[in-house]
Amino acid sequence: MNNIKLSNLNKEECARYLGYKGNSPDERVKNIMDDCEMDIINTAIPRYLYRQFPIEFKANGVEVLGTSLLLTGNSIRNHLEGCSKVFILAATLSGEMDRLIARTQINDMAKAVILDAMAGVAIEQVCDKAEVQMKKEIEGKYFTYRFGIGYGDLPIFLEHEILDVLNASKLIGLCSNESYILTPRKSVLCIIGISDKEIKSMRRGCSTCKLSNRCEFRKRGDRCGF
Repeated sequence: MNNIKLSNLNKEECARYLGYKGNSPDERVKNIMDDCEMDIINTAIPRYLYRQFPIEFKANGVEVLGTSLLLTGNSIRNHLEGCSKVFILAATLSGEMDRLIARTQINDMAKAVILDAMAGVAIEQVCDKAEVQMKKEIEGKYFTYRFGIGYGDLPIFLEHEILDVLNASKLIGLCSNESYILTPRKSVLCIIGISDKEIKSMRRGCSTCKLSNRCEFRKRGDRCGF
């Protein structure tokens, strides 16, 4: 388990989450972003953990060796093509962040929307910092992008088993409810492939996802990490 500090949240990314699509927010929104940034830095308790596993490709999926996990679906198989190992990463901003968003929704809904988007930026920063640490541990390897559980045709019901494998509930307080919503809400659970050979980079984001029009994450205001 790793505790880290947040700093300098990416406001351009926040604007993108808010739908500005290259346009710059006005000064009022920029000022609210500044306030939200400080609120998050002062409130969130960012934590992450990860484990490395060898994998083996089977006819019915990708087996995560040393566990009972079988990653099924064409999306994850294609994602891990050429990889011999994976990192499974869990990260969260803590329940304190959820409570801050809930309080803000009562008092200032406009700010709450921006706060929620900025928290999305913050959890990505946590994941970025985790990847930096991973790359220090295994230098000379190539990584895929982060593949969220439930993205593509990778079953979201694997969340519970993956969290158990990581012991995430005990170590960082990250759980998944009966509807497969991560709690705390501002959290990420994802898979990163590890390869000896360079991996072709792919454009990421909702705009390139075939499931964007019927995505359960987007319906509830979340992101899968893609």
